[in-house]
Amino acid sequence: MTRLRETIWSVATAALLVTGAVGESFATEPGDFTNYLRGATQGLPLGALPPPGIYGAFGLNATGLGGGCGHGNQAIPGCQSAPAFGYGFVLLFVPGWKIFGASYGASIVQGFYFATTQSNINPPFTSGPTSPEIANTTFTPIALSWSLGHGWFTDVALTVVGPDGSRWPSSAALGAVDLNPDYWTIAPGAAVSYLDANWTASANFRYDINTAAQGRTLSPFIAPANVGFVSGNLLFGDFTALYKIGKWSFGPVGYFVQQTTVDRPGNGVACTFGVGGICGWQSQVDVGFLVGYDFGPVSVQVWADDTVECHDCIGYGFDVWGRVSFRIWAPETPKPLVAKN
Repeated sequence: MTRLRETIWSVATAALLVTGAVGESFATEPGDFTNYLRGATQGLPLGALPPPGIYGAFGLNATGLGGGCGHGNQAIPGCQSAPAFGYGFVLLFVPGWKIFGASYGASIVQGFYFATTQSNINPPFTSGPTSPEIANTTFTPIALSWSLGHGWFTDVALTVVGPDGSRWPSSAALGAVDLNPDYWTIAPGAAVSYLDANWTASANFRYDINTAAQGRTLSPFIAPANVGFVSGNLLFGDFTALYKIGKWSFGPVGYFVQQTTVDRPGNGVACTFGVGGICGWQSQVDVGFLVGYDFGPVSVQVWADDTVECHDCIGYGFDVWGRVSFRIWAPETPKPLVAKN
């Protein structure tokens, strides 16, 4: 049991911690990131919360690198791609409370990003990179983790993302693209994780339910302010299978994105597809490999993914990730009472 607890501490210190809160999408509101960086929880056993304490993490990512014609089965004519470079800070609080027999936790994520937009359509263009931008803040007010025994854990959580990030002025000029979604996202999530002295495996799921857009100019993708546009809901799945040798851990990772409801344009804008289209039916699958090292007070993970399937999406290509996680504070271990004779 002691060794299992040490394993949970060394591997799950970053449970619920993600490396940012922005990602790419074509099928959602055009020109926007989504309110979730797809693949961000690879390497994290979200089913198992760590022991009581306050935890932090810092992450870096470069997504959508090398995207081009014929990569995956990209369906959008013109082979648009949108490389993005970001970083994020995370705080996780585990107070030691029990609710319905589960450990309780809450977290907040603040991401930042640089972005470019590239396209091979006629005429081709490249816009950006942008200056550092503030991503929409991700808040998870409740996460409940149950121990199922024999190394198995499960978790349910509720995440809320509001449109509080950077805002560009409305402009038709290239490079003045407002990449933060201007809508709210409510995202229930669930995870199943397995932990023992040598193995960490996890399947983390999140379902983004989006509200109507507030409306703004989305250049160069669409000219009219798209008031009332409702982006299709998205199902995300992040997967991890790591083997531990000493302080090292390594193994395959991957993720998928699947749009489950149709986009609903507003402001009289019709749903069209192809070059200049504003709707789609997004799906994407990426696979990769992760290497981690546990320094004790700090755990480090580095991994990379590549797209093997992509339909109606812009953020396809090669992704590179890094994560550093650590414990900021933990309750003092009670000292045993010693009676004097």
